[in-house]
Amino acid sequence: MNRFLICLSIMIFMSVACSKKESTNTEVVSVADILPRDNEISGWLRTGDSWVASSSGELNQYINGEEPDYTRHGFVEGAMEKYEGTVLSNPATVEVRIFDQASADNARALFAELITRLVNPIDWSSGAGEEAKIERFAISQKILLWKSKYFVSLTIDSGLDEALNVLQTFANNVDTKIP
Repeated sequence: MNRFLICLSIMIFMSVACSKKESTNTEVVSVADILPRDNEISGWLRTGDSWVASSSGELNQYINGEEPDYTRHGFVEGAMEKYEGTVLSNPATVEVRIFDQASADNARALFAELITRLVNPIDWSSGAGEEAKIERFAISQKILLWKSKYFVSLTIDSGLDEALNVLQTFANNVDTKIP
C-alpha cells in the first residue's frame, strides 16, 4: 500500500510539473513573436502593413537595396510591423523591424555598420538592448539596437520629445521579449 501511494504521488507530481513547464514556455519561435501585439503599447494598433522574410530573396523584396547589409552579417529571418497611434493628439506611425542575425557577433557587427550612417547619433546607453543609438530629425526619429542575436530598428514619423518617449517604450517592449 505504501509503495502504491508513493508511486501515485510521484506520478501526480510529474504530471503537474510537466504541465506547468509547457504552459510557461515563452521561447521565441520566430522574430514575429517579438513584435508588440495590438494595444501592448497602450493606444497603438497594428496597421496590417507587415512582412516576414526567411531568405535573402524575400528580404530583398521588402528592403530593396538594404538586403546585402543584413545577409553579409548572417541574416536568418526578419519581420516588420507598422503601428498607428497618436502623439499629443496628432496621428503617428511607428515601424518596428527585427532581424535574427544568427549570433551576437553578427548582430553587433550589423549595428556597428549601420550606426555609421546615422546623422548625429545619440547614445542611449541606459536604454534597450546591449547598445542603442537614437537619430532625431524635426519630422522623424529612429532607434537602432542589438541584443543577443537580434538587430532591431524602430522609427516614428514625429520629431516631438513625446514621440521619442513612445519609440523608447516600443524599444523596451521588444527588448524584454528577446531571449
